[in-house]
Amino acid sequence: MLDPAAVPDVGDEEILARFAIGKRAVRADGTLKDNELIPPPSGKLSVMRHLEATEQDIWDEGREVARLRAKELVGRIDLNAGECRRVGLQVIRAPLVADPPSKPEPRRRLANPNHADLVFPTAAAAIPRAPLPKADLMAIAKALVANGLRVIPTPIDTEKKTPAI
Repeated sequence: MLDPAAVPDVGDEEILARFAIGKRAVRADGTLKDNELIPPPSGKLSVMRHLEATEQDIWDEGREVARLRAKELVGRIDLNAGECRRVGLQVIRAPLVADPPSKPEPRRRLANPNHADLVFPTAAAAIPRAPLPKADLMAIAKALVANGLRVIPTPIDTEKKTPAI
């Protein structure tokens, strides 16, 4: 994982993981549904940078995201930061700090220095929080999945024969 005190900007060559949470995120053919890349009203989608992270680090973070949402981690897709920028998204570092111990479980968040945001364009520069129309957001999502982004399934816990969540 990255050093939290020295998190660099996201480079175009970097690979970013977006976690598929819940069975409805994936089509029967194993590809990610387009609407899974539509941002919430904030206009930001969370991703995890692979930079200096092990496969175990990446999957552990996916399990953490699923735990916080009380849903199943189905898998992840890997995106290229440069490709995200090519379709009009900003890719910005956004390290997460851990919630204080006083925050009750199960909503307490662990730190993730590898967190980044995909920031979608807004409808108008004069109205910074005005989201694009859904059709425009869907066009960006479709451009990202145009090559049939295949979901990498969650590794199986070999002792239990179930996804490790």
